[in-house]
Amino acid sequence: MSLITPLFLLGLLGLALPWWLHRLETQTTEREKFSTTRFLEASKKRIHVQRKLKYLLLMALRMLFLALLAFAFARPVFFQDPTAAVSEDTTHHVIVMDTSFSMREGDNLEQARSIATSIINNMGDGDIASIYAASTSVTTIAEPMPDGAELNRLLATVEADNGRLDLGAMISALNGLIEDSDANFIMHVVGDFQQSGQAVRFADMIPDVINGRPVTLDVQQVDTTVHANWTVDSVIIEDRSTVIASIRTFNAAAEPVQKAVSLMVNGEAQQTQTLTTIGNGVFLSQFDNVVFAEGDNRVNVSMSPQDTLAEDDVRYTVFDNSPPAPVLLLTSDPASLGVTYIKAALETAPRGYQVEAVNIADLDMRVMQRYPWLIVDDLGIVGTGLEAALRDYINGGGAVFAGAGPRSGSLTALPILGNQIDAVAASTRPAAQQITQIDTTHPALNDSSGWSSVNVRAIPFTLTPEDRVLVAQSARSPVLIERNIGAGRIMLFASSLDNSSSDLPVKPVFVSFISEVAQYLSNEKLLVKEQVADSFLQLTLTGGSSGQVVDPDGTSLLSLEDTTRDQDVQMNKSGYYQVFTPAGEVLVAVNPDIRESDLTLIPVQTLQSWQSIVAGTALETTNTLSTISEVSETDQDEVELWRIFLILLAAMVLAESLLGNRYLNMKTGSF
Repeated sequence: MSLITPLFLLGLLGLALPWWLHRLETQTTEREKFSTTRFLEASKKRIHVQRKLKYLLLMALRMLFLALLAFAFARPVFFQDPTAAVSEDTTHHVIVMDTSFSMREGDNLEQARSIATSIINNMGDGDIASIYAASTSVTTIAEPMPDGAELNRLLATVEADNGRLDLGAMISALNGLIEDSDANFIMHVVGDFQQSGQAVRFADMIPDVINGRPVTLDVQQVDTTVHANWTVDSVIIEDRSTVIASIRTFNAAAEPVQKAVSLMVNGEAQQTQTLTTIGNGVFLSQFDNVVFAEGDNRVNVSMSPQDTLAEDDVRYTVFDNSPPAPVLLLTSDPASLGVTYIKAALETAPRGYQVEAVNIADLDMRVMQRYPWLIVDDLGIVGTGLEAALRDYINGGGAVFAGAGPRSGSLTALPILGNQIDAVAASTRPAAQQITQIDTTHPALNDSSGWSSVNVRAIPFTLTPEDRVLVAQSARSPVLIERNIGAGRIMLFASSLDNSSSDLPVKPVFVSFISEVAQYLSNEKLLVKEQVADSFLQLTLTGGSSGQVVDPDGTSLLSLEDTTRDQDVQMNKSGYYQVFTPAGEVLVAVNPDIRESDLTLIPVQTLQSWQSIVAGTALETTNTLSTISEVSETDQDEVELWRIFLILLAAMVLAESLLGNRYLNMKTGSF
């Protein structure tokens, strides 16, 4: 126990006051009725003071009240050691259950539960145990406790998931989970110990010594038999009609094995082929003339008969068969070289876009609302009326990609943006300069390369605090900027989109750059449509609210409140996740990590070396430590007692009042 403000204990000196007052009692003259006092001689009144303690209970209550008041202001704090029941003689059994995807093979998980149950049932008197599930992350199943029945009940809830176990990451997580215990540790790791799960650095698999106490490692392998496994490794769609499935084998015998490979699209069976595999390797199965629906398609490729790890005998893939997206291109000359370059780049992009070039003189400004984004090849062609319409379009959530061609150089300010143009510098036509600064964190630039070879003669203009510089020649010479306006945004390339003042259109980077810009401004570059189990769905990339996410079982994962803010959702199930974003519905296919399908085991000698090195580290640490470090007060739970003292003070006041009134009534009634 400690005191936060100990100087208030000086108030205990006030305990002398009730004691002194209770020793003093003034005796008043007793009065008796008498017929007349005229014939009596006047005498001086005498006051008698007695020094004898009276009303001891009342005095004790008053002294206790003052003592509690002093202690309340001193604010005593009681430090409760969370491990007070755990001493240096206690053995803490840390049971780590491998729950990664490979533990679904055969009866691996049942064997692991049986081993863990035996460890719990054989604990010594005074021992405690905790249970952790280790996969992509480490989850606490049971906090340290001595109750074997409760531990076994919680152990029964452990199930294998679709994640991947890395032994180095597992040890690192456990170091932080058990560092506050004073007990002697025995770390029981129960699993299949795949070779693919071994840490890259062997040193990462050595547990830290917790609070000076050595850790004993106990490796419990569930099955030492190396099992063969077949898995659908990947699915590729070519020419929008051909599906190529890659079947990979692990630990297979050099004998022919036949598998029936089936293709299913959007829940309907399409084709089935017979594939013969021999030994280890990759074998291809091709399906031709496959018909896909428009938009996202669910493509399932499965094998039969299934092996002992059946969950990886099917692979989920999303194929986007959307038609080319229309893009509005505003220009003063639909036959210009710049329009040709832009059309060629967008129409050959992986997504595919259909460019609709419209002469600005013939534009019906109402049609702009049909497009999620549009292109202006030269911002200088934008007049007053179109400028107002474009501002309304962007404010409402639209996006614009614009160039700054020759017409822009003759202006004093950029339309829509309002940045001031240095007309004198623009008229001197300086030589084209190379790009030196690129913001590769931006979604439109993180997948494109080759900017260092681009030469640009950029229009000089003044930046504003709202502008984000993405590409520049120097701090004062921006080439590509972005600005958010209302709910939308505009990107400006500060040069022409033909090769008159920039060689960007004739560089290889132009096609990938325009494609990335298109996906970014149209909100299509949102989510990777095929991901590994336990990865996170980054809804922060969708722009705006998250929308809803539905898992493969049809369960909505976000509450109504969550759908209005950015979210990252972990996908721990195999199958298809439906994601509803501001840009529309998107399908995301989730499959287990292919490394979990390789059931090759860590050699027995390696596991023995692992245990020996941990034991050697523990012995070395024991020899260098003279005492066991104690848990500091900063690591203990604090319980402040002043609130309790205030409650007692209130009770003291009530008791003192009742007892004082009782004594007063008794004294008054005696006269």
